[in-house]
Amino acid sequence: MAVIYFKTVLFGFLVFLLNINCMSINGPALTRYDPCGLAVVYFDKITDKLWRGVVNFNLYRLSEAYIEIHFEKKAKLYGASQNTSISVINNWHGFILKPNGETPIPYSFFVSIDNSEANTTDVPIVTQFKINNVTLCNDAVKASQTIESLNVTKTSSKYKQICGRRSLDHTELVSVRTESRAGDWPWHVAIFLWNPNMTNEEYYCGGNIISRTAIVTAGHCVRKDGVTVDASRIVIVAGVSNRRDSKQVGRQIVMAKEVILHPSYTDTLATADLAVIKVNSFQYTEYVQPICLWGPVYDKAMLFGKAAVIVGFGQTEDNKPSDILRSTYTLIQNDTTCVTFSANVYENLLNEFTFCAGYGANSTVNPRNGDSGGGLVIPVLQPDHKVSWFLRGVLSKCGVSPGSKDCDPHYYMVYTDVGPHYGWIYHHSGLKFQSHIIESTS
Repeated sequence: MAVIYFKTVLFGFLVFLLNINCMSINGPALTRYDPCGLAVVYFDKITDKLWRGVVNFNLYRLSEAYIEIHFEKKAKLYGASQNTSISVINNWHGFILKPNGETPIPYSFFVSIDNSEANTTDVPIVTQFKINNVTLCNDAVKASQTIESLNVTKTSSKYKQICGRRSLDHTELVSVRTESRAGDWPWHVAIFLWNPNMTNEEYYCGGNIISRTAIVTAGHCVRKDGVTVDASRIVIVAGVSNRRDSKQVGRQIVMAKEVILHPSYTDTLATADLAVIKVNSFQYTEYVQPICLWGPVYDKAMLFGKAAVIVGFGQTEDNKPSDILRSTYTLIQNDTTCVTFSANVYENLLNEFTFCAGYGANSTVNPRNGDSGGGLVIPVLQPDHKVSWFLRGVLSKCGVSPGSKDCDPHYYMVYTDVGPHYGWIYHHSGLKFQSHIIESTS
């Protein structure tokens, strides 16, 4: 996956400039900090010392808002996106913000951390966050957010599996448009095929853990030379950010037991480009966890214009598979946008079972060869105010320029929508039907 970045400068106000170097990595990664893994507030790194805090008031219906936020280190605020009354408390460790007038959507403010002390991180680590005197994040909440609290390490049937959640260490601080850390996307796996003419395996595709015994990938990822690959040739590597590092903590290697190709699969269409690979068993850890599966209710029109994350070990700018897992944002498009871009490419690929995503002709942010089978994942607010990640699409088709064999980043990608296939996937994945909405404990 080859990507570019937005660079920023501070000149009176924040101005964003697009630095275009095709198929290469330039500038800083987009680093995002999510206190307690909340959906309502996050911080994006703007410069080495400046962060932009964003509060998603659109998640709640509030006639007025009163924000109280405390930081681990002394901090400075540099204004907000709306006229705001700001009070300093707790010796510059805390602030009270009260936007004046109608509650803004979204609402942002700018903060920096006093890093004059030795070994002080510039991350604006939040120790407490309240909206209208309701505590959503504090040290007690953080202490309770362990792998054990998610019950994903338990084997007893009395424990409910919770999907789409990372451990706290990998929930609060994640970078995209760059190299990932192990545990950032714990449901993503690398699929290798044993080559009969070689003594080792070759990287082939990506996949998504949805149960202890199953992954979902693209149907064409279990096809080779027009034939479905025998399960004995498939090796799954999970829990890593470097697929070649055999000593990486968290690494799990499992062999495929069974390959189940969707009965409606065809080589030319994306409508049912899905397969389930059954394995013996994954051990859920902070590096290996399941993704939630979208469905059974689905309406792809609700996706149009939404941002999503894609992850993969696909080709980089040197046209070789990446050893390091990369991630980036993409934008889900209306079918009409993609068909208008190229009717020859998209008219036969887009229907009620597929959708397209990307940034269009001026983009160099896209999956490439080797990213197939990876998931398009969407963060969903849950009743406990936190995010669970849902698998909505599996990468199926890419646009290819005339005379080339490689995915062209200027084309939109086509994804198989997992929503319409929810029942089929569940039936073959050892899962019992259940809602993935987590009941609030507050």
